[in-house]
Amino acid sequence: MSLLPRLRTAVPSAARAFGTTSAKSAPRTPGKSKEDELRPGAEAYDLDDLNPFLFDDTTSIGHRRLLEIDAARQLFSKLELDRESLLAQARKFREPKGKIRITSTVDLSDPDSPYNQKRVLVAPVSALPLKTADAIQRFKLLAGPRWSPGRPGRAELGKNAAGAFNLEAEDKLSKDGWLKIAEERLPLGRQNRKSVSDILDKLVEAANDPKSPLPANQPIDTRHLLARQRKKRQRDGQHVWARAEALKRRPEVIGGVRGFPKEWLPTKSA
Repeated sequence: MSLLPRLRTAVPSAARAFGTTSAKSAPRTPGKSKEDELRPGAEAYDLDDLNPFLFDDTTSIGHRRLLEIDAARQLFSKLELDRESLLAQARKFREPKGKIRITSTVDLSDPDSPYNQKRVLVAPVSALPLKTADAIQRFKLLAGPRWSPGRPGRAELGKNAAGAFNLEAEDKLSKDGWLKIAEERLPLGRQNRKSVSDILDKLVEAANDPKSPLPANQPIDTRHLLARQRKKRQRDGQHVWARAEALKRRPEVIGGVRGFPKEWLPTKSA
C-alpha cells in the first residue's frame, strides 16, 4: 500500500497543530504599514524578545565615559605619530614684555569647540594712557565689574584682602588695579580680539573726556568682588580670609537699596 495518501493528509494537520502562517497572510497590526511589518530584522527591536539584563554590561554613562577615554587615546596616538614633526616646530616659550595681554585657550581634543574662539584681555590700569587722576577714577567706574584692585584671578581682591599672601599688590603695576575683558560671542577668534580691543579704546576715550557727565568723586562699587569670593569657597588661607572679610563687609540696606553709598546722603543743615 502506498504512503502518498497518508502524507497528503498529515501535512495540513501538522500545519494546523503548529499554527504556522506566512507574513503575507498574518493580520496587519493597527497603525503599521505593510512595508514596516515585512521589513527584515524588525523583530530584533521588539522589547518582548530582548534577553534579560544580567548586570554583565556597563550603563549608558559608562559607555559615554569609554568613548571619551577612546577619544583621548586617539589624540595621544596622533601626538606620538607626529612627534618628530612637532619637535621640529617647537619653540622656546618667551614671556611677552607687553603690559596689555590678550590670551586664548585651545582645546586640542575638540578643534571645533566655540571656546577656542574666546579672547581675554588683561591689563593694569596704570599702563593705560589715562591723563589725570580723575580720568583713572572715571575709568574704574566705567569698567564696573571688569575692574579689580589686584590681578584677576586668585589675587583680585588686592593687598587689603589677601595681605601677605598677595605678591602682586606690591607690584607698581597694581597701584590702580587691573582690567579684564572677555569676549566669546563672535564666531571667529580675530573678531573677538578686535572686539575687546575696541572696548578698551572706548573706555579710555570716555575716561579722558573732560566734559564727561560722570563725576570723578563717585565711590567705586566693589560688591561684585565680594560676591565672587563667596562663590569660590576655596579652602586655602588666602580665600578663607577673603570670605570672612566679605561676610564682615556685607553692604548695608539704606532706603531699601543694598549698598547705597552713605556719602551720597544729604547732610543736615545746622
